[in-house]
Amino acid sequence: MFSKTSFTVLERDVRSLMSERRFLHSLGTAQTCVSLCERYHENVEVDDCYRCGLLHDIAREWPDAKLQEYAREHQLSLESEEKLIPMLLHGPVAADMLAYKGYDSALCTAVRYHTLGSPYMGRLGLILFIADFIEPGRTHLSGGQRESLLEKRSLEEVCCGLLSLQDSYFESKGKRPAFSSLSLRKFIEEGGRL
Repeated sequence: MFSKTSFTVLERDVRSLMSERRFLHSLGTAQTCVSLCERYHENVEVDDCYRCGLLHDIAREWPDAKLQEYAREHQLSLESEEKLIPMLLHGPVAADMLAYKGYDSALCTAVRYHTLGSPYMGRLGLILFIADFIEPGRTHLSGGQRESLLEKRSLEEVCCGLLSLQDSYFESKGKRPAFSSLSLRKFIEEGGRL
């Protein structure tokens, strides 16, 4: 059974790295990761889910120039959209920082791909990708949309529903989805399991 009490120090450390608003989102994402893991009976450590949700946005409030400088100095491998939209760099930058601090590769890979999704993000990444999108503090989803997503039978189905919502949003703005998001959808639609 999951016990949040073992995360007091990590929560304090994460809170010191971001605004209160961003911390509340990270906390909500961590709790949603745990909820998804339990709801869909995932074979993933619940503590890893909580930790991953807490840490995913540690670089989200960095200025664009700082994200770009970090990515350049550390020679991060980037998606084309990440090169064009610096805010998207917060995933790869955070993942690199966490790897340097000794976090395991599954957590770092999940954080790496939490913004665009990827067929390479792993099971923990799938949980984080969904949780980041649907956590209750997010206002881009109505309660009905959130509940409709959670009625799906598997996390892969939830992910495809989420990607459909993103596609509709991008289409309304005259934009195309990211290549890695399209690859993720194709992977799942062809029967792939992360």
